[in-house]
Amino acid sequence: MKKPIALVFDLGNVLLPIDLDKTYEAFASFSNQFNAEEIKHVTLEEGLWVKYESGLQSDKEFETFIVERFNLTCTSEQFQQAFNALLLRFSKDSCEYIKQLGLKFPTYLLSNTSRIHSKEFLDSSFPNFELFDSFKQIHLSYEMGFVKPDPRIYLQVIDENQLHGHHVVFFDDNVNNIEAAKKIGWDAILINPVTSIQQIQHHIQSVC
Repeated sequence: MKKPIALVFDLGNVLLPIDLDKTYEAFASFSNQFNAEEIKHVTLEEGLWVKYESGLQSDKEFETFIVERFNLTCTSEQFQQAFNALLLRFSKDSCEYIKQLGLKFPTYLLSNTSRIHSKEFLDSSFPNFELFDSFKQIHLSYEMGFVKPDPRIYLQVIDENQLHGHHVVFFDDNVNNIEAAKKIGWDAILINPVTSIQQIQHHIQSVC
C-alpha cells in the first residue's frame, strides 16, 4: 500500500526569498571596526546565530552579543531593522501554489529562524502573509530548542504530527539539512533558490 504523502518546507530561500548580505551590510553601517564581508565571514565561521535560533538566547541577549562582537553603535530598533533586512517578500505565484498544495496534502513548515525574524514575517501586515495559512503546523527552531541539521528537530516534526507512516517530502536549500533528513528516511530535495517553485512542482509530480 502506498504511503500517504506529507510535505515539509524550509522557509528562507525556498518559499521566502532572503538576502543575507543585506543584513551584513546593515550591521557594517553601524560598525567602525568591521565591513560587511568581515561580518559575514565571522558570522558563518563562528555560527553566531545558532544559539539564538536554538532558543538559547533572549532577544536582548542576542542583540548585546552581536553588538559587542562587531562593535555596533545603534539603538535596539535599528538593530532589529538591520537583522530583518535579509527578509524579502513572497511572490504571489508561490503563495497561490503552496495554498493549492495545502488543499491536497498535509503541509508543514520547518525553519531555522529566530524570534526577531518570526515577529516580522508572521505579522499579518507582512506582504502575502496568507501563505502561512496553508500549513497544518509551523515549526520554528527557536521554539523547538534545536536547529537543522540536528536529527532531533526532524524527529520532533514526525512525532508532533504523527507522520511515522508517511512518505515525507522535504524541501530545503542547505545541503547539510538535506543530508540529515535523508538519514532519517525523508525524501529530501536540495533547492536552488532561483528555481525553487519549479523544482518543487517537478518533484511533487514525480511522487504523485
